[in-house]
Amino acid sequence: MLSDVGSVAIKRYDLLNREISSDDRLGDFSLYGIPYPGTFVVDNSRRVVERFFQQRYQERFTASSIVLNLGDHIEGIDDDAVEIETNHIVALTYGSDVVVAPGNRFSLVVDVKPKPGIHVYAPGDHLYRVIRVRIDTPNFLRVHALSYPPSEIYHYQPLDETVPVYQQPFRLIQDVTIPMREETAELSAVFGGTLTVHGALEYQACDDEVCYVPSEVPLTWKFHWRPLVRD
Repeated sequence: MLSDVGSVAIKRYDLLNREISSDDRLGDFSLYGIPYPGTFVVDNSRRVVERFFQQRYQERFTASSIVLNLGDHIEGIDDDAVEIETNHIVALTYGSDVVVAPGNRFSLVVDVKPKPGIHVYAPGDHLYRVIRVRIDTPNFLRVHALSYPPSEIYHYQPLDETVPVYQQPFRLIQDVTIPMREETAELSAVFGGTLTVHGALEYQACDDEVCYVPSEVPLTWKFHWRPLVRD
């Protein structure tokens, strides 16, 4: 925690929360001058190379989710990954964090490996089902835009059709946030409790001759709750 008299540094980094006027009060403390929560990633040359921001001061990216979204690897993060295999793909599912709390923005990860000769569809201008992660429960989770890696172009000769696909192993990152609410605070009140996230992986697989019926694979992630510190 650093003192920033007059919010000088906050203003220089363009983090000042402009939704709060200088007249707003909470108890005996003025709220004016507080920043939007932001995380700056700095390289060895002291250059800011990435910035991650939230709209609510109670909600923050976890460090592991930032590392994953930057494309870096975290040693041992997939030690407890769950493997799923279908006729078309092999997938590993795991989370960016083992323990989560209200206010955390963390990542649900699906590492997908298409089987030889198989491709699945990336976002683009076509009518095939794009591979995606669907989050069903719990309902209180805020689901953010799914992060896709760069795709490759596939040309289907018989139809003279060009579409974006994935044929090599790739990673999907689905960020979610646990809102800071009374409901989630109560769930995390007892240490040792479990947060279970249910969803599905939707995709359509094709090879050089056949396009298969769109598929849906159930997904589950489990996390431990970290109680809020209220003292």
